[in-house]
Amino acid sequence: MEGKRLHGVHWWVRKWADLRGASPAVTCDGEVVTWSELDRRVDVLAFHLDFLGVGAGDRVGCLMPNCVEFIVALHAASRIGAIFVPLNIRYTTVELGFAVSHAGLAALAVDESFAGLVASAGLPLPADRVLWRARWPDGPRWDRASPAGGDDDGFLLFTSGSTGTPRAVLHAQAAFLWTSMDPILIHHYSHDDVMVSPMPLCFTGGLNVATALAHCGGELVLISAFDADTAFDLIESRRATLYHGVPLMCQRLLDHPRWTTADLSSLRLARTGAAPVSSGLMQGWLERGIPLTQGYGLTETAGAGFTLAREDAHRYGKCGRPSFYAEVRLVAPDTGETVPAGEVGEILVRGPQVMRGYWKEPEATAKALRDGWLWTGDLAVADQDGIYEIVGRSKELIITGGLNVYPAEVEHVLRAAPGVDDAAVVGVPSARWGEEVVAVVVAGPTGIDRDQVLAHARGNLAGYKCPKWLVVRTEPLARTASGKVVKADIRRLALDAAGPGEPARHG
Repeated sequence: MEGKRLHGVHWWVRKWADLRGASPAVTCDGEVVTWSELDRRVDVLAFHLDFLGVGAGDRVGCLMPNCVEFIVALHAASRIGAIFVPLNIRYTTVELGFAVSHAGLAALAVDESFAGLVASAGLPLPADRVLWRARWPDGPRWDRASPAGGDDDGFLLFTSGSTGTPRAVLHAQAAFLWTSMDPILIHHYSHDDVMVSPMPLCFTGGLNVATALAHCGGELVLISAFDADTAFDLIESRRATLYHGVPLMCQRLLDHPRWTTADLSSLRLARTGAAPVSSGLMQGWLERGIPLTQGYGLTETAGAGFTLAREDAHRYGKCGRPSFYAEVRLVAPDTGETVPAGEVGEILVRGPQVMRGYWKEPEATAKALRDGWLWTGDLAVADQDGIYEIVGRSKELIITGGLNVYPAEVEHVLRAAPGVDDAAVVGVPSARWGEEVVAVVVAGPTGIDRDQVLAHARGNLAGYKCPKWLVVRTEPLARTASGKVVKADIRRLALDAAGPGEPARHG
C-alpha cells in the first residue's frame, strides 16, 4: 500500500479496527458501535457507492443530524476517494437546491426527516443516488485498496454565509489530519478519552470533533439534538473525559439546576468555539474544576488557527496560540506589513490545513490566497506572551471620530455587565462622528439597569469605545446555525429602535 494512503481519514477507522476492534468508536441515541463494526459499515456503504458508479473525485453529500450514519458516510466517501460534502441541516429549499447544484453532487446520503425538504428542492439526482438513512443496504464489503491519499481532494465545506452567499471551500484529505493534531498534541486526546458532543457534524467544528476522535481512537458520544439533561446523563453514564459544545450549549449546562449536583468528576477538559465566549462562562466552568478552553478557526482553515491550552483557561477572552502546524501573521490590512505585538492586525494563516480554494470561484480564491497565505478578514492582537485575542472582522471595524473600535472588544466587556446575557455591537452612520457605536444587549432573567450597564462599559473601555446608545431586548440575538451573530439583522434592529444623538435607550 502506498504511503500516501495512510493520510486519508478513512484509514484511521481501519487502523483502530485492527488495534482496538472491540472498543466503542461512536455512541448515539443508545447505540454503541465498535471500531470493528464501524469499519464494516464503512466498507458496505463504500461498496454500494462504487456499485452506483460513484468514484474518486465525485461529490457525496450528507444531510443528516448527528448520528452514526453521518460518521459512516464521511469515512465511506473517503474510502472510495470521493469528496465529502456535509450540508447544513437548517437549509431552506432554496439553499439546499443551490448547494447541491453548486457542488454537483453525485449522491446524497439523507435522513428521512428531510424527505419534504428534498422533495420540494427538486434535486437533480436519480432516485438510486439518494440514499435514505433507514434504507441503506447491508451487503458486501469494499475489498479494494482505497484510491484516496492525503494530497487528494477530500472535503467540500460550505461557509455559514453570514457575510453573503455561502461559498464552498475545497480541502485536501490531509487537512483534517493536521487539524486533528492540535487536540492530540496540545490537549492530549488519546484512545482512553470519551467525548460527549452536541456539536452539529454538518459544520466545520463538528467535523473537527469527529475527525480528532477518529484519529486518536477515542469514543465519540454524539447528542443528536442538544438537551442539557441528556448531556449530563451521557457525561455521567459514559464517564466522559471531554465535552465540546458551542458557547450557548456550555452556558445551558452552567445555568442548569443539575450543574452543582451532577457527577462531572470524569471530565478533564471542556472545549468551545464558533462564537464569542464570556469571561463568566469560562470562570463558571473553571470554578467547577473543569477548564473550558476556546479556540479560533475558519472553514477555510478546516477549523485550525489558534488553540487555548488548558493551563491558560483563566485567560478570559483569549483564543490561544497558533495551531501546532500553522503559521500565523498579523498585518496591517492596507499595506500587508507585519504589526508589532500589542497592535491590532488582520490574521494571515499558512499551513497544510488551509483550503485549496473556493469551489468554482477563481477570483475569490486569488483574493483570499496570496503567496500561500490566507487573508482571513479577521482582526486580532497578540499580548507579550504570544497569546492572541480576536477583536473582530475588518469589515465590521467601526471608525468613530477617526478612531478604531473593534466590536468584539466592546461585546466582551458588555457580556460581563450585570444582568447582560448576550451582546452585539455595530456601527451606524453619524453626521458628527462618521459612525457611532451601538449595542444590542439581551437582558437576563433579573432584567437590566441601563445606567449600570453603561457605567460598567465606561469603567472598562475608553470613552470613544462605549456605546452611544443601548437597545435592550429579551429575545435571543439572531445567529446563524453555526452560532455567529447575524450583524446585518443587529444593525437593522439598532437603526429601527434608536436614532443618532440619543445617548441610550431601551428597544
